[in-house]
Amino acid sequence: MTPEDRGFVLVNALVLVAAMAAVAAVLLMRAETGRARLEAGQGAAQVAQYLGGAEALAVTLLDRDRAAGSLDHLGEAWAGADFNVALDRGRVAGTITDLQGLFNVNWLADPEDTDMQLAFDNLARRIGLAPARVTAIRAFLQPGGPHALGGPGARAAYAARTPPSDPVGGAILMLDQLAEVPGITPRDLERLRRVATALPGDSLLNVNTAPPEVLAAFLPGLGAARIDQLMQSRRTAPFPSGEAFADAAGLPGADREGEEETGGTGEADPGAPLITRARLAAGSEWFRLEAAAQLDHRRVARHLVLHRPPAPGRITVAWRISHAVGAQ
Repeated sequence: MTPEDRGFVLVNALVLVAAMAAVAAVLLMRAETGRARLEAGQGAAQVAQYLGGAEALAVTLLDRDRAAGSLDHLGEAWAGADFNVALDRGRVAGTITDLQGLFNVNWLADPEDTDMQLAFDNLARRIGLAPARVTAIRAFLQPGGPHALGGPGARAAYAARTPPSDPVGGAILMLDQLAEVPGITPRDLERLRRVATALPGDSLLNVNTAPPEVLAAFLPGLGAARIDQLMQSRRTAPFPSGEAFADAAGLPGADREGEEETGGTGEADPGAPLITRARLAAGSEWFRLEAAAQLDHRRVARHLVLHRPPAPGRITVAWRISHAVGAQ
């Protein structure tokens, strides 16, 4: 073999070795990618199991509470279940909230229900929500949508959004839908979440779990001191019924419309109650679970609404949303 032949063979060998090394590198890269994907999938499944455990715990607590009686108040196990549990490689935490203790914004979908409109105005002032925001929310929820109450300008504001929209009005499924209203900020939504929710329009207000801002919005004639007394009374002994609360708060025995027909002056009383006895309850069917699970550097939050009908009905999930958040 001549020196030229030996050189040619050597070059071919080097090229072959380089090609094999490249193939090996690609295979190793694919193997590492597959391993990373497998690990991520296993991690996601484990986080989902953590959240599923929190959900199962919430259902168990609410089911046991239903078996114990029809009252729902802040001294019960579900209300105190602000759990935060360390697990093998992470943690799961969660809280349960009685949604029927909050103002149901879907009550605003009936433009003829002036009491609910006035109560929402009162509530908005208490939480610092600007009047323009109140008007926009009311327009968003009432039949016909923004163009029915706000005129062409309100409709144009929705058309200018990305993507554009044209709300038709009416009840909403979740409070976060109000983020679609032009002008509503994340801070506005946070203020509303403390005192408001979105439920079926026929839901009642649980007087044993409603925060003082909500009670004061419906009972403008009662001062802060009287509201505090009612709060203290229910902490000592929860109200056994909406009627019992109505008696303690001094609500009239008949609705306001009937009183005006039989002896009222016909003039609006700014201190008159804005809710009737028929809309009050001492128990609840609707609850919210806010849970978060962490595994290593992965963290996922889950929000869901649970419907707990009277026994023997089964507790069901009305809706559920999960999303990844930054690691803590």
